[in-house]
Amino acid sequence: MGAASERRALLLEADDSYDPFLAINVDEYLIEHYKTLTAKNRQSVRYLCQNDEDFDYEPIYDQIDDWVYEYAESNPGVILDDDSDNSDSDIDDEEEEDDDDEVDQTVYDLMYAHLETEWDQLTEDQMDAICNSLVDKQDELQDFFDAFVYDYAKATDPTIDVSEMEDTDTE
Repeated sequence: MGAASERRALLLEADDSYDPFLAINVDEYLIEHYKTLTAKNRQSVRYLCQNDEDFDYEPIYDQIDDWVYEYAESNPGVILDDDSDNSDSDIDDEEEEDDDDEVDQTVYDLMYAHLETEWDQLTEDQMDAICNSLVDKQDELQDFFDAFVYDYAKATDPTIDVSEMEDTDTE
């Protein structure tokens, strides 16, 4: 692998148009988006970004992956290896999206069934809009369920451990 790597480097060294880097000029970005920052402030922000071990490059890699797939779709000669590094994360992402979609569909279906029986004057479009709104507000719904379980445990069933919820409330 070392010899192939050296040959590639020699070949590309002669190509003046070869530039394998995507560069971000942090200073120009900050000037454009944060006009009140001084040169010293911008230097500090740049330093923090450059030295942050947890700096997240994943969104950049995701955009590169998107372009790889778009390029491959428009060029039949490009064959992507299914065993690439991205395939595992793509599968995990797809499984997570499928799980989220199932939960969304369950919430939607439960709400739709309720509206059909209890609000028969609503049109299908109105029921659809209400159900989609509820799906979008699942975090609030989960907070309500958690509060309900907490209140139930305190009032009715002290065997339910809600100590984690009490720790959260004091923070």
